[in-house]
Amino acid sequence: MGVLIAVLAIIVAVRIWARFGPGWAQPITGPAAAALLIAVSGLTSSQAGLRLSGLGYGLGGVAVVAIGYAVAVRVPAARRLFRVSYPRPWFTALVSVPLATVVFEEVAFRGVLWGLIDRDHGPIWATGVTAVLFGLWHLAPGRPWTDAIVTGVAGVVLGLLRAVGGGLVAPALVHWAADGLGVLAAARVSRDVDQWKAAPSGGG
Repeated sequence: MGVLIAVLAIIVAVRIWARFGPGWAQPITGPAAAALLIAVSGLTSSQAGLRLSGLGYGLGGVAVVAIGYAVAVRVPAARRLFRVSYPRPWFTALVSVPLATVVFEEVAFRGVLWGLIDRDHGPIWATGVTAVLFGLWHLAPGRPWTDAIVTGVAGVVLGLLRAVGGGLVAPALVHWAADGLGVLAAARVSRDVDQWKAAPSGGG
């Protein structure tokens, strides 16, 4: 129980730092905090999900997400969902998202927490509890409860990928696809809108 409390305390501290700390530091904080969690947990590398397995599940999930975004950016009703603008979308998708978000969150939730709970109670409990905590992790002032529900459901999917894949490769790849490709999809929609506004109006 003491180890679990220490792990949760580190996760809470990182959540506070992510909200109030400087943005430039987050890609450094993520991997460093992930390494600290693994060290504190006392889990073996296998128990923490640090195994090169599940690549097929991960690539399959990435393909599904990519197809979903490719369709969404072409559907007018769906395009309204991509309202966020990113000054450096490629840097955000390929550097910030993997280092500041995916590495820490996957090690924390599908790695250490999942491993600790699975060791004592099995994969079903591990998936359910970490999904709830993953949803709560995304609560923040100004964000609706629906965000927590959506990310909680995503946590179930990622937890199942952790279970069937045997490690963090599958959930990490799908997590990156959901966030990173989402950034690139938003950039595509924003570019299309800018081009439409810049186009000369027709008529005489």
